Amino acid sequence: MSQLIETVKLLDGKFYNLSYHERRMVRSLKYLFNKTGRIRLDELLHETPFPQKGLYKCRLLYNDVAKQIEYTSYEPRKVNRLRIVEDDLITYPFKLVKRQPINRLFAMRGECDDVLIIRRGKVTDCSYANIAFRKGSNWFTPASPLLEGTMRQQLLDKNKVTAREIRREDIRSFDTCKIINAMLEFDSPEIDVSDIVF
Repeated sequence: MSQLIETVKLLDGKFYNLSYHERRMVRSLKYLFNKTGRIRLDELLHETPFPQKGLYKCRLLYNDVAKQIEYTSYEPRKVNRLRIVEDDLITYPFKLVKRQPINRLFAMRGECDDVLIIRRGKVTDCSYANIAFRKGSNWFTPASPLLEGTMRQQLLDKNKVTAREIRREDIRSFDTCKIINAMLEFDSPEIDVSDIVF
C-alpha cells in the first residue's frame, strides 16, 4: 500500500501553509485510494504535543487508514552547485515515502550538492524541492514539475513567480536560481546559473 508524506514547517509553535498541504492530501487520497472528504490538518496536528520553540520539520506519514507524525529539528541543507541529470520516463505526481527513481538520480550528482532533473528536454525539479529561475527582477518556475509543491503553488498564487516552460537550453539565459519547498519557502540563497553543471 502506498504511503504518502507531507512535510510541514513548524516555527515557534506555528504550523505554516496548512491549507495548501490539506488540498494536496485530499487530492492524493482521492486519486490513490478513492477516499473523499475534508481534512482538518490543524486539528490533526494539535491532537498530540509538538515543539513550541525553534524550527522543526513536521513529517506527516499517511495513507487511507493510518497517520503518523514525526518532528525533527531543521537545518537547511547547503546547495551551491546543481548537476543536470536526464530521465525522460520519471514521474512523481504524489509525495510518496518511497522515491527510488529520484534517489537514483540524486546518486548521480557527483561533486555537486543536488541534481536538476530534465524530462523530455524540460526542466522539472531538484531531488527534494521545486526550483525557480530569476531573470532580472522576475522569477519563473517550470510549468511541468515532477511534483507540484505547496510553496510553489503559494508563490504562484501570490504572483511572486510565474510558471513557464523552461527547456534545458534556456537555463543559461537566466541569472540565478533558487530551490523552494515547504521548509525553505522563498528564503534559500540564489545559485548562479554558472554553478549548474551540464
